[in-house]
Amino acid sequence: MTIRTDPSALAWLVGNELRQARKRLGETQAAAAKVISCSTSRMNYLENGRTVQLPEDVRALMRFYGAPDADGERLATLVENPGRRVWWTPWEPVIPKHYRLFVGLEGFAASEFIYVPLIIPGMLQTADYATAMVDADQVPPLHRDRVVDFRLARQQRLLATENQLRMAVVIEEDALDRPVGGTDGMRAQLDHLLVMAERDNVTVQVVPRSAAVHDGIPGAFTLLDYAETQSIGYIDYPDGSVCVPDYHQVAGYLYRRGRLQAEALDVTESREVIAARRAALDGTEHR
Repeated sequence: MTIRTDPSALAWLVGNELRQARKRLGETQAAAAKVISCSTSRMNYLENGRTVQLPEDVRALMRFYGAPDADGERLATLVENPGRRVWWTPWEPVIPKHYRLFVGLEGFAASEFIYVPLIIPGMLQTADYATAMVDADQVPPLHRDRVVDFRLARQQRLLATENQLRMAVVIEEDALDRPVGGTDGMRAQLDHLLVMAERDNVTVQVVPRSAAVHDGIPGAFTLLDYAETQSIGYIDYPDGSVCVPDYHQVAGYLYRRGRLQAEALDVTESREVIAARRAALDGTEHR
């Protein structure tokens, strides 16, 4: 399946844009609530995505915020048919609660940027590499196969002919040398990375060790870009994660993305580095 619905994530996206529009105007939730004849608490729910917004309310609020009619119509269209099915429901028992919003938001994204310093990102992992990483993530044995299955399911949008995801990845050179899954596992992983890097919708760049100080030093981050709403940042940490909705903060991540892509090797040089690592493994003992 490549059409990925999640009404809660959609409501969160629309609510965030309503909140950002209100804040840019300097209006209060109480003033906005009067526009659509609701309580302040309900307005808070609408902005936090805890209640699915009505199209007519979205149009009225965006007009009140001084947005062009086209912007109000764009958001209203999103919530006209939000759907009921949550695409990731089959894997719900193995998806941490803090991660579910991101999964839903990723399903709506038109493009995704990922920077990770230490490993190959999950969207480009082979099954064997993902299986080896599951142990590091301290996943209960009963759930390990399902976690890997879910990771592979997320990747399917990269291969889809409909609703295809565009993705740009920046990784550190050291990640190519970390033998996750053993030598044989890394052979397969580097082969897969090279194949994916040839796709029109995927770019892979490598930050060389010679880049002593760069914009990835503060840590890993992800950016989700949308055709209909503003970009969202995402940060993962050992015991949780956070989506970054504020447009000022997101602007900082957009800046870091541009700087990282400029500081990394270009796509051709990056493929050459990955291919050299892969060739070096041909003389390594299987294990």
